Amino acid sequence: MTKTNKLLLSLILVACMLSAAAFAGTEQDPQELLSKSFQQADLWNQGPVKVVAKVHVDNANGDLRNLQYTVSWVGPEKWRAEWSAPGLHQITILNNGKLSYVSNRPKILWSTIWFEAALAALDGGTPAGPYLLAPLAYENAKLHASKKKINETEARCLAFGEPKTTLCIDPASGHLLTADGSLGSFEYSNYTSVGNNSYPQTVKVSYVTTSFEYDGPSLWASHAKNPVEGAQMTVTRGEQFPDSLFAAPEKSTTADFASCADLATNFTAPDLEKSVKAKRPKAAVEAHTYGLVWVLAAVGKDGSVQGTKVLSGPRELRSGVTSAVQQYKYTPYMRCGQAVEFRQVVGVGFDQPHPVYAEPQPPQPTYPQCFPCGP
Repeated sequence: MTKTNKLLLSLILVACMLSAAAFAGTEQDPQELLSKSFQQADLWNQGPVKVVAKVHVDNANGDLRNLQYTVSWVGPEKWRAEWSAPGLHQITILNNGKLSYVSNRPKILWSTIWFEAALAALDGGTPAGPYLLAPLAYENAKLHASKKKINETEARCLAFGEPKTTLCIDPASGHLLTADGSLGSFEYSNYTSVGNNSYPQTVKVSYVTTSFEYDGPSLWASHAKNPVEGAQMTVTRGEQFPDSLFAAPEKSTTADFASCADLATNFTAPDLEKSVKAKRPKAAVEAHTYGLVWVLAAVGKDGSVQGTKVLSGPRELRSGVTSAVQQYKYTPYMRCGQAVEFRQVVGVGFDQPHPVYAEPQPPQPTYPQCFPCGP
């Protein structure tokens, strides 16, 4: 090889190394990417803001198939969130550290909790927003990064927490494309600019169901993603709201809920400190009942569970789940230096059954895939 060829080869090798280094440098730090995504969807940093969502619920009956969700937000210390439909009126108001709630329905609508969780996933559930669910504890979490193609976009997916939450983000725009966690699966599209923010105009909510089938001597599980809600979003800034809009409604319940101007940085998200494995009740064992139970837990200032309400799930399993969740313990949710009560949705699943064998015994055992593996 001549000196000229050797020099040319050396230059090519150096160029390749530099190109590889430059390409590696474009891979954004996972924590920075997550923060970027949350910040650009965070509407709750400058008011006033009005959000209107036309929500269609696929599995609802009658008038509750089409709902409207309206948020009137002046600041982290004053906001109103309202669900309305024929036969439904549900209002939550925060004003001067007092949280007021009223509903004309005795039972909490699962679909409203689901949709509010879908919006909270866009900005990490920032405490400055109109949320009663606790914020995502992501800032000090260990992030597990992967890649996934979503609608022709090479998304970066970041998983964290226990139970696991997975957020898939377009690295070029920072837009959140999907969120999967204990509350189901959320999809976001048709982003539009709102001042310095970018917010989706379309939100879809799905949940995963598990069904069991016999195949010869064995019992197998199959899983399906079921769309249950779709919403068209409208966001406007600058609208002036009358003070009367934030007065506590008649017959509402009121609780302390600390708030301050710097709430977005003056808080500590709660973590699950202790969980208890749920046991299947005798009735569920006898009926061969398996599946998921969703529970809304009311958590006190000290992080202990004060009460539970079942949102959905097989009736035979519910008592075992509520008994376990009532023993959960969280670290306190701190807002503006004060511990506050909060709500947490908990999904508890049971192991799939082992295969059921036909006579004569014993055949060679085969086991189904495990999903979900415990609570």
